[in-house]
Amino acid sequence: MTQNCDYLSIWIQAGTAILILATFWVYFFQLWTMRKATRGQNSISIINYLQDEKVRKSREVVLEILSAKPYSDWTTDEKKEASRVCTSYDLVSILTLEQKLVPPEIIIDNWGPSIVRCYKIVEEHIIEMQKPERMGPEYWNDFVKLHRKVKDTGKFNNLI
Repeated sequence: MTQNCDYLSIWIQAGTAILILATFWVYFFQLWTMRKATRGQNSISIINYLQDEKVRKSREVVLEILSAKPYSDWTTDEKKEASRVCTSYDLVSILTLEQKLVPPEIIIDNWGPSIVRCYKIVEEHIIEMQKPERMGPEYWNDFVKLHRKVKDTGKFNNLI
């Protein structure tokens, strides 16, 4: 009789262990699914931000107007438009490269050409704003990192 109880005890313990492992597997799958859904929501939020009318207009000013003007001829309003572009890409870089809320490939693949072209145009403005007597070297440094990351992919070397 005690031998039967030992076997029963072993079967109960094995069943319990299997149930615990199955529970952990379900929780892990739920966590993975929630993380994937959150990344999707984060991606949509960043895309909506980059597609915002003001941000798009600023990129248009940079790409179509400021690209044809020397920096010394930029007006105060044009510098504000350039600053909005720098700030938007700086923020996207923080959320993508530092916080890892969105896979960087989404930004690089879809906005890589814009990042490269805009950076080339506003680089002098960034340098001016990063002077110690202005905002300092950390100002928009994440946009600089994002630009470097895009360059490092080699996908848009024809634009550099």
